[in-house]
Amino acid sequence: MNDKLKILWLGGNHCRHLYYANSIQEKYKFSGGIIEVRENSLPDPPENIQDLDRNNFINHFDERKRCEKKYFGDQDYPKCNLLEVNESELNSEKTKNFIDEIRPDLALIFGTGMVREPIISSLPENTINLHLGLSPRYRGSATLFWPFYFLEPNYAGITFHYITDEPDAGDIIHQLTPQLEIGDGIHDVSCKAIISAANDAIKLIEKFYQNKTLIKYKQKATGKNFLTNDFKPEHLRMIYNVYNNNIVDYYINGSLKCRQPKLIKQF
Repeated sequence: MNDKLKILWLGGNHCRHLYYANSIQEKYKFSGGIIEVRENSLPDPPENIQDLDRNNFINHFDERKRCEKKYFGDQDYPKCNLLEVNESELNSEKTKNFIDEIRPDLALIFGTGMVREPIISSLPENTINLHLGLSPRYRGSATLFWPFYFLEPNYAGITFHYITDEPDAGDIIHQLTPQLEIGDGIHDVSCKAIISAANDAIKLIEKFYQNKTLIKYKQKATGKNFLTNDFKPEHLRMIYNVYNNNIVDYYINGSLKCRQPKLIKQF
């Protein structure tokens, strides 16, 4: 169906990134892909922290790996013309030349570092990033974690937006939140959000294929741009020691009073 539509994928190499890419490729073949080899999915805990926080940290990322295995299984690299890069090579002339050779009509990003020059000017106008968070309320890093910390799990969602030279600040195309169910832990919600995002990405490509454009909405409200170093192991106490990773249950049972997010939708 997309013989005349050149799609470029840029993503990380963790199984959640590859699941997203491979799900889309079941319907729309990529003309090329750029894979950034990311940090270890099981990071080491910081030194000089309390045993409680060390245990929470290890458990948190072990549980993320277990959940991703449960929801995504084993994922191979997408079957297309691929360029594998490291962090220092992502925004390089080598990557720019790869993009220039493909001349994509549409680019999809999920899981890379910040895209900058010289490659950003080689990407098509229709370059769409998948952000794990509801912008502008939750921009930046770990933005599926922070809604749980602030006891509003219904704000753990996805934003598709056009890229700019600022993190997660481009015009919004589409947003979603997954269905929350009793028993969902923080990582269940994250994985379900990514599965929903892959399904909606296919619908967005279909709409782009038909109309050659997508409706976009400027980010008018203000939110917080969470930085990587905003997250501390101590923050995990709220999730695991105060609420025993049952924040979704408290929300569904009505113990947490949260406003509902106003989502931007294409369909």
